[in-house]
Amino acid sequence: MSAQIYLAIAIATGALTIGAFVVFFAPEQIQDEVLRGYRATRRKDALESSALLRAVWPMVRLFTHYGAMMPLKSWKERNTLLLRKAGEPLGLSVNELLGVMFTSVICSFAVSLLFAQLTDIGFGLVIVGLALGLGLPSVWLNDRAAQRLQSINRGLPQALDLIVLSMGAGLDFINAVRHVVEKWSDKKDPLYEELSRFLYELNLGKTRKEALEDLEYRAPTDMVKTFVTNAVQAEKRGTPLVEILKIQADVARSKRFQSAEKMAGRAAVMILMPLMLIFSATVLVMFGSLIVKGFRGQLF
Repeated sequence: MSAQIYLAIAIATGALTIGAFVVFFAPEQIQDEVLRGYRATRRKDALESSALLRAVWPMVRLFTHYGAMMPLKSWKERNTLLLRKAGEPLGLSVNELLGVMFTSVICSFAVSLLFAQLTDIGFGLVIVGLALGLGLPSVWLNDRAAQRLQSINRGLPQALDLIVLSMGAGLDFINAVRHVVEKWSDKKDPLYEELSRFLYELNLGKTRKEALEDLEYRAPTDMVKTFVTNAVQAEKRGTPLVEILKIQADVARSKRFQSAEKMAGRAAVMILMPLMLIFSATVLVMFGSLIVKGFRGQLF
């Protein structure tokens, strides 16, 4: 037997040992974090909708237990902020994110090793698999946070318009927000989720100022910060909030249009390089034979 086969057998044996430990010992020895409210709902929905997540979750729990012991203070602080911006996907804490990363590395290593053995590609594929397993959770989380904040910025001007219309019809600010949330069509929209959490926190007994500051804490974009600052200052000074929100909606819409124009101008510049490559390839296809004959002196 070759050394690669021995290596594969050793890794498979180690994986089975870890799997047996996770299945038979980890659930009794590891104390899970008690989840309540928003994170508990996220976790329940994720586990119910994904069979793959249910299959690997015992391993995630095991590595979460050991990840909590690792002295990665700066990394954990940075990724706690990132998880908050991403809306706490899957109800993850920063230690559970470490567990997901370790699980991803092990699964990708096992899959890439098996594929390398079956196809004789070589051990380089295993290294690529390790890199992908380590990097994919971070890439997924960064992309999730960026998309969520972008979606909130995109939907806030229209939400402010509807809130202003509702307040103009005689509702106060809280009831106007509640009316807009009740009529929201996409229940998975990040802005809908944040406004719903804002109303939920008010029902729990928080003041309007505290609930708004929590909204800013979860979605720290410039538009949300301006909205929260205006709402808090209007409550503090007793100024009409409807006029302030109307002005902010107009400003936010103008910023959105300016951002769209900027992205359109940038796209026009970025598309030049692919067009040049396509044009070069077309020229080579059409005149390649003539160019080769010219270099060989056989053109005429």
